[in-house]
Amino acid sequence: MNQIIYLILIVIILPCSNINAKNGKVIFPRDPFNPNPIDTIETKQNFSETSFKVTGIIWDKDNPSAVIQFPRFKKIVYVGNSINNYKINTITKKYIELTTSSNKIMVKLGEEKIFE
Repeated sequence: MNQIIYLILIVIILPCSNINAKNGKVIFPRDPFNPNPIDTIETKQNFSETSFKVTGIIWDKDNPSAVIQFPRFKKIVYVGNSINNYKINTITKKYIELTTSSNKIMVKLGEEKIFE
């Protein structure tokens, strides 16, 4: 009986995520807070927008991610992605940290950042 339950869980959960075979990290293909699908991004992709808001954080000790609402679209970002030449260095349960060679900013969950 337990084997059937495990099999059902695997069949339900596995298609909802994408496991990166190289490092074993789970990549979510959509915003878990929104039932409508959104685009995922590659880790080296850079976005140049005038502002963004951190609308969600998906906490995973090994591969945290954040849901970022730009003026024209929404994306899921990971450590290593860039926004306006700021590299995302840290994602915690409460904020994301972005840095350049000369500047460091923290954007809390629910907070909007406007680039000047």
